[in-house]
Amino acid sequence: MDIQSYIVQGTDYLLDLPVKVQSGDLFAIMVALIIIYCIVVLLKKFTRLVAPGAKKIFIFLIIVIAAYIFFQSFLLRILTEGLTLDNIIFGFGGLICGILAVAIALHGAVKSYRKGKEEKLQQAAPETAPQAPASYPPPYPSPGEFNGNVTNGYSQQTRSAETQQSVIPFLNLTKDNSVGMVIIYLIIAEFGIFSSKTIAAVSSEMGFYFFIIFMAAGFIFIKLTYHDYLKGLRHFAVVTLLGFILSIILGHFWGGVPLDTLLSMDYFGSDALVALITGIALSLFMSSKG
Repeated sequence: MDIQSYIVQGTDYLLDLPVKVQSGDLFAIMVALIIIYCIVVLLKKFTRLVAPGAKKIFIFLIIVIAAYIFFQSFLLRILTEGLTLDNIIFGFGGLICGILAVAIALHGAVKSYRKGKEEKLQQAAPETAPQAPASYPPPYPSPGEFNGNVTNGYSQQTRSAETQQSVIPFLNLTKDNSVGMVIIYLIIAEFGIFSSKTIAAVSSEMGFYFFIIFMAAGFIFIKLTYHDYLKGLRHFAVVTLLGFILSIILGHFWGGVPLDTLLSMDYFGSDALVALITGIALSLFMSSKG
């Protein structure tokens, strides 16, 4: 097929997208949410029409759908095939990543929404608040008070620090631009693609050209949305490398794609390329600050 046929096929799919969404096609719903997300990002970039946290909420919905698609496929495999080695290793691995991804996405959506509300309240508050009258410094504490209060304060600070250290692994994953978060979203996105009915490129050559265009667009996206461009490039490199390796592993063991296809130019005409591009896009979208 030539480029014109490829464009016609893509246009027909987009025109049929509302019908597919209404019929409950989960992959179509995920594509629609990604399109809406891109519109939300553009509106937020150039206007103030987007509600606080809307970007992260759309990403949360996309993650939930991708995880749900995988969970459906995993349950069906368990019922039909039983606990095979592939189902145990990849199935339960994907299950853990899916739960983590949903939890992190929910945390990010709630955090972003609250932050947006606080910023709105600060903007609505008067710039100069009336100052309270100057007060005299408090008297020095007595030795008894010093020993009791300071000791209690120190112990409270110690307990607070210990509590914070116990949740640091999860908090590190929920930070924007966290490599761990990027990788988790990459994994669950690829699991979701291999667990659903996707539309691969019409030919390996067209898939390769599309991949090159996508990579070029990725550099532009990082430039526009990441505050630290070099960090964005590092994430892009890590996600691309790991995503490629995962697309081969999951494509063969979970998607049933022959290794001969995945290790040749036919890779660019398979579902593995769709999984790679979707995983990269979703992980970069979620970790960016655009």
